[in-house]
Amino acid sequence: MTTMTIHADDVFAEALRTHARKSGKSINQTVKDLLAPILGIVKKRAGDADNPFMKFCGVLPKGAGDELSKAVASQRRIDPEMWK
Repeated sequence: MTTMTIHADDVFAEALRTHARKSGKSINQTVKDLLAPILGIVKKRAGDADNPFMKFCGVLPKGAGDELSKAVASQRRIDPEMWK
């Protein structure tokens, strides 16, 4: 990660602080959010996590989720004998 400094006049700095405060974000996050689209950086959606296994994930066809849930249902059962 890199640290950067910008030099801004008081009007610019206050406008940035106000914008950050209104959006409930830090000044750092506000600057990144404002610059990302200009720089062509695609932001992750809320809830996306850095997951090294995402490249192995796909989308199930409609209705396949129920079939998969039924197939793994027996694996979700807790065996009390194993926990003695």
